[in-house]
Amino acid sequence: MPSCHLVHDLPPFDAQHHLRVVVETPRGANIKIKYDEDLGCFSLSRILPLGVTYPYDFGFVPQTLAQDGDPLDVMVLIDALTYPGVVISCRLLGALQVEERGLRGRPNHRLVAVPAKAARKDELRNFSDLGRRMQQELERFFVMSSSFTSKDPVVRGWVGPDAAYEMVQRSIARYKERQTARKDRQNVAHAVQSVGAVIPNSAVLASSAQSPSSSPESSASASVRAAEPTVDDRSSEATESPVKSSQSPT
Repeated sequence: MPSCHLVHDLPPFDAQHHLRVVVETPRGANIKIKYDEDLGCFSLSRILPLGVTYPYDFGFVPQTLAQDGDPLDVMVLIDALTYPGVVISCRLLGALQVEERGLRGRPNHRLVAVPAKAARKDELRNFSDLGRRMQQELERFFVMSSSFTSKDPVVRGWVGPDAAYEMVQRSIARYKERQTARKDRQNVAHAVQSVGAVIPNSAVLASSAQSPSSSPESSASASVRAAEPTVDDRSSEATESPVKSSQSPT
């Protein structure tokens, strides 16, 4: 069975153009679970403060890149129990604009959606349909769940489904730009490695071509030099000749 990377392989919209959401942390959890893109599995992100639990499923939109460097966050208002890795086709109600003033100081908006197949949620079409009390409780949750961290979040207000959809489109474009940049860097690195592999081989061939032992003329010259007597050989012949002549009969 082929594996599927939940960030890179799964399109952000289904065939009916419903927004796909991958559940990371199911409702009722008092821990935050995060999908690890490098490992391709879910891991513990942090334990929530005492008494704080997720009111609904929390996850991300695949093939998106939010301003905080992660896939776009989504709170799915679902009444049923799900699990990490479940993919839910959703309808956007809007987004809660959140700014983190802490260590990195960045926006970290949360989309709010309902399952497309949840019949009891059919009347919900906009975040305003939730009622002010529901909005305030969601605002309070996102602030309290980040307690004892360096994020220091502050709520900037709500926007409707059209603005939320634009957030999704911008995050998709941002994701594509990052992936293109990564591929360009990989191509450059591959080209550098290829050039690095060719240059040593070329140097070896050039060295072999210039080597005297590999040239036919050099081999022939070496043979002639080996056949010719050296200076020491000629001098030894000159000293041996008188001795031979003195031993001949007179």
